Amino acid sequence: MTLTTKNTIKDNRNFDFQKYTILLVDDNPTNLELVVDYLEDYGLTILVSQDGESAFNRAKYANPDLILLDVMMPGIDGFETCRLLKADPKTKDIPVIFMTALSSTEDRVKGFEVGAVDYVVKPIQQEEVFARIKLHLQLHSLTQSLEEKNKNLTQTNLLLRQEIEQRQAIEIKFKKTNQRLKQVLRERTEAQKSLQKFNEELETIIKQRTFKLIEINKRLQQEITRRQQAEVIIKKSLKEKEMLLKEIHHRVKNNLLVVSSLLEFQTDYIKDPDIISMFADSQNRIYSMALIHEQLYKSKDLAKLDFGTYLESLVYNLFESYNINHESIRCHLEIQPVNLNIETAHACGLLVNELISNAIEHGFPEQRKGNIWIGLKQNSNQKIVLNIRDDGIGFPEDLDFRETESLGMQLVCTLTEQLEGEIEMKRCQGTSFNLVFAELNYRSRF
Repeated sequence: MTLTTKNTIKDNRNFDFQKYTILLVDDNPTNLELVVDYLEDYGLTILVSQDGESAFNRAKYANPDLILLDVMMPGIDGFETCRLLKADPKTKDIPVIFMTALSSTEDRVKGFEVGAVDYVVKPIQQEEVFARIKLHLQLHSLTQSLEEKNKNLTQTNLLLRQEIEQRQAIEIKFKKTNQRLKQVLRERTEAQKSLQKFNEELETIIKQRTFKLIEINKRLQQEITRRQQAEVIIKKSLKEKEMLLKEIHHRVKNNLLVVSSLLEFQTDYIKDPDIISMFADSQNRIYSMALIHEQLYKSKDLAKLDFGTYLESLVYNLFESYNINHESIRCHLEIQPVNLNIETAHACGLLVNELISNAIEHGFPEQRKGNIWIGLKQNSNQKIVLNIRDDGIGFPEDLDFRETESLGMQLVCTLTEQLEGEIEMKRCQGTSFNLVFAELNYRSRF
């Protein structure tokens, strides 16, 4: 065990965590379990809320010493919750630490503007959360102690002022008495000596308390300096991780495109049109995956992908791959902004690739003209609705797309199961596939 580790353990033992209560606000049960178990091991009392409204009401009732607040929540988000807390006299002095995956400067500035004292960036690191909680509990405790001492000092100063006024009144009275009665000179002299001694004692007390106040301010400044240094290190580490993730996405995209190019070179040695078509389908599938990594590499948010923009690029590539004249088959996009994580985007992208490829290959034989419609939206239940429809010759009446031997249709069914969604096909002046699914919830890995 290193000296630093021993000191940390000693500091934690010396700090009485059992007298503090923490309110943890997060709609993710996994994050709640991860943080609650760790903090309770140190003796902290943990209260839990899963939305902003209940957190605000509980904070007014329980009056916790600190609030760990998630930013992205259903209903009112973390920023609005923090505004409510700071606007209420009962909760305005409770320190708030945000927990969020948002890492932009605007989000940080916004958090501090609404009253937060610190940020913890997701994915949650237990040691970091504990260290920040301990730091702000100590700062809050020192602040309260300082305010109490200032209050006591003010009271003492008031008493001193009253004593001084009393002394002045006594001195005036003694002067009048001295003028009137010379015989009481000895008594007045003794009284003056007593007052002088009392003043000396008061001055000594003031000097001692002033020295203690200077020492407290010095320790507080040192703590602030340490915190600022820690923030600089954390920001640098986050920047390095972000650069590394972007480089990984860039290299994965390049490697997938190399595989696609190798498949294209291999077709130069193949004469069978069916095999060449299979290679082309594989290239399109590889490109659909590479396109996701390319967009994440260019995106500011490495955890989410603008799936609408992705669909536009994917459709353009498929039309180019099949040499489709846009005058013969027109593509109509009705796309709303929808953000998906990489796991959901991979499966959904491959599924869209198969459905559009199937429509192009089989829906418009012998250079038949027509239209393909692609719709994407998110309904009120937060479910994602994807519709791909064409006015081609239609799916054969005697064929069940779930039982066909077509690799493309088998992939569609498999990917639908992977998305935990539901897919429905309709024959209406062509073919229409309607897919409804929710974003897959994966535990953060970095």
